[in-house]
Amino acid sequence: MCPEGIRPDDDALAEGFLHGEPIATRQIVDWVSRVVRLRAWRLRRDEDLVQDVLLELMRVLAAGRFEGRSSLRTFVERVAKYRCIDAVRRDRRQALISWKDSGEPEPAHDDHPERQLAQRDEIRLCRAVLDHLPESCRALLHRVLAEDTAYEVLAKEMGVATGTVKSRVARCRERANALRRRLLAIPEAWRHGGDA
Repeated sequence: MCPEGIRPDDDALAEGFLHGEPIATRQIVDWVSRVVRLRAWRLRRDEDLVQDVLLELMRVLAAGRFEGRSSLRTFVERVAKYRCIDAVRRDRRQALISWKDSGEPEPAHDDHPERQLAQRDEIRLCRAVLDHLPESCRALLHRVLAEDTAYEVLAKEMGVATGTVKSRVARCRERANALRRRLLAIPEAWRHGGDA
């Protein structure tokens, strides 16, 4: 016999859920999942949150806290909603802790997996281009691009006119760009060269 105020269907469903009956459990899980997934909570751990709500429901139903003032569905959805609100608040509080205070390493500013993969591929491609360039071009481009050495300084060191250095750098850049285009067409030649 169901407690006063509780509809017989709701009582049977609550009892079925507490005893692990598949149909009752599936119905309750469906109600909880809708609240967790269909609202814009911006929580990444939906499955964990559904499990937390189900555990909370077991606790409150076993304690007789469902009094039938609303339907069981409304009660379940309200419990799920407040559990989600608590999770959002907890996430916000944790976000307020600075990375230095947390003891965790600060995440990279660009930590999206696809971007990381693209960056690694670009580094591998650049290494492959450098590996295929003649040593003279590699050395010259390193001085100009990596060390930011002025053309005039290079001209004095090499004993040539500044215009000659500029021409050589331009030819090396053209060669590097042509190599890059060719290598892009055959990614298996450079893509699996180990982590950058």
